[in-house]
Amino acid sequence: MLSNSASKGRYELLLLFAFLFSPSGAWGYEEVAVADGGMIRGVVKLEGPVPKLPPLQITKAKDFCENVPNESLVVSSGGGIRYAVVTLEGIAKGIAVEREVVHELDNIQCRFVPHVQVASVGQWLVLKNADPILHTAHALFTAQPQFNVGLYPGKVTRKPLASAGVTKVLWEVHPWMTAYVVVTEHPYHAITDLYGEYDIRDIPPGTYKVRVWHETLGTQERQVEIKSGAVSNVDFTFSATQEGKR
Repeated sequence: MLSNSASKGRYELLLLFAFLFSPSGAWGYEEVAVADGGMIRGVVKLEGPVPKLPPLQITKAKDFCENVPNESLVVSSGGGIRYAVVTLEGIAKGIAVEREVVHELDNIQCRFVPHVQVASVGQWLVLKNADPILHTAHALFTAQPQFNVGLYPGKVTRKPLASAGVTKVLWEVHPWMTAYVVVTEHPYHAITDLYGEYDIRDIPPGTYKVRVWHETLGTQERQVEIKSGAVSNVDFTFSATQEGKR
């Protein structure tokens, strides 16, 4: 029988071959040329006063792990929400997924950086540790098998992103350390910046649902019609009293 590490290695090799030889790029999504596509842009905002977040409880390695920010709700002075993920739902075909794109998740000053990112099925997640102490990245995937990787100082490893969904990354020994990787079957996604702004480009004309996800505020959906060469504005507003699903 194969050891656990050998089995995981074989699984990742099979995923790699599937990505390389899949005729449509990412599974369940058809890659086609998009000429004169449309664009969505907008802002995700918080309505009302920004709640004061409790400080993170640092329970280990306190001499090094200090002043770790609570990034579960980051709001600009203008009310823009950072780290909200905006995706097109149910889009069956469009521009190609850039399979050579590599997404990094580093450990810096006892926190995962970046706190939230978005990727496509068929891409890779590179795990790093810039800290002088041991960290671990435990990824809770929706569909594909989980991984739990020990990261000693300076270690770099990579894992395939083989299924769509919201993936939470944590380390049980340092429970304040969490991150999210939202994976879609297509490249039509965005993450809001410091001001809560986003844009999604090269969308084939048609009618779609636009979905926004935030780790503490939950989700919202809106319908939008995309016209050739046109820009559609789609804004979202969350209430400070909403409770999302982690």
